[in-house]
Amino acid sequence: MRIIITIISLFAINFQLLCVSPEVGSYLKVSPRKGDAIINLLKRYSLEGQSNMEFFIKRNSNLLGPQNGLFMHKEYELPILVASFNGVNIRTSLNISDYNIAKKIQDYNISMHSKKLKKHDYRTDKILWVPFLELGIENMMQIKQGDAPSKTGAKQDDALSKNAIRNLALFGDKSSAFKKTDSKLQDHIFYLIAGHGGPDPGAIGYRDGNELHEHQYAYDVTLRLAKKLMESGAEVFIIVQDESDGIREEKYLPKSGSEILINGDSISSVQVTRLKQRTDIVNELYRKNNKKGSKHLLIETHVDSRITDKRIDIFFYHQPDSDEGKRFCEALLGTIKEKYDKNQPGRGYSGTVSARNLYTLRNTTPVGVYIELGNIQNANDQIRLIEPSNRQAIANWLYLGILKAYNK
Repeated sequence: MRIIITIISLFAINFQLLCVSPEVGSYLKVSPRKGDAIINLLKRYSLEGQSNMEFFIKRNSNLLGPQNGLFMHKEYELPILVASFNGVNIRTSLNISDYNIAKKIQDYNISMHSKKLKKHDYRTDKILWVPFLELGIENMMQIKQGDAPSKTGAKQDDALSKNAIRNLALFGDKSSAFKKTDSKLQDHIFYLIAGHGGPDPGAIGYRDGNELHEHQYAYDVTLRLAKKLMESGAEVFIIVQDESDGIREEKYLPKSGSEILINGDSISSVQVTRLKQRTDIVNELYRKNNKKGSKHLLIETHVDSRITDKRIDIFFYHQPDSDEGKRFCEALLGTIKEKYDKNQPGRGYSGTVSARNLYTLRNTTPVGVYIELGNIQNANDQIRLIEPSNRQAIANWLYLGILKAYNK
């Protein structure tokens, strides 16, 4: 449905509003409680500040009593824009590229839901509340649902799918460096899962007073790999997503818990349910995209956790009796071994390929590869994870291994 943008002039500032329904695209309307003054009502919705007060009085002037009093039976407009959530992330929903602002909007909606002021979680009802004046974003409310944020500084390739454009938003600042370089992986479809996420951080290591959460490092490598695959023309579905992260250059990646699934669902705290959510999504995407001539591969990335003094190299699992899965694992392992032999002569590489009847591999239709990046408890393996250049090298080598497996 085409979105209509209405421009409202307020205090000489233009606000663009999404007009889709009486709710979406308008300012939030609420009724005061008994005894409420304007300041109490605004404070309840975390709308402190003179600009919010001025907005309220100007927008609701015909509904105010003596001395700007409120009437319980009337509805008043708050400086909160009601917008659609596209089920992917806040940045692409609102066509903004600032991750800090997107995170603040997310936190605000979670807070309003926890206070029972907002009936549903935004990921459930697909409705966002945007306190634009409080966030200082009055000049950037270009809300065109489905558009990509203008992050790259150039018009996106028209051939990019809507899913690919959403992926660019997930890449963060790295999306500005995205450029399709070749078509080696045209008609190849990848389903990438970074293990754990949401209520489950996965294994936790410790270094220099910092916690190292398995999911954060697996997710960063996953995003880097996704970008490499897309640069060669592949269609990539990132199953677990966190719109507030992007590809990061920090050593110590903070815990989040704000991850959601590609379909907008929250991640279950129950392990079996959590795994089923992902396999169901992969199988549905496979069903929709399994066209003649297309090739499919599932890659799930984890970080192992073993006794502290045990160093391990990157190793791989495939589903028992899956010759294709084994072939992909061996191609990946062989490529990484070649890279270690070339870049660190004499080091040796002890990664392995083995069969394991894991839930994801067992219950998904496409061929699957399960990767363990190292031991999050081991000091040497931790360097493989915390150094951004090492995370990029892992993604590059996995990409090259995939090309090798496809004889590219």
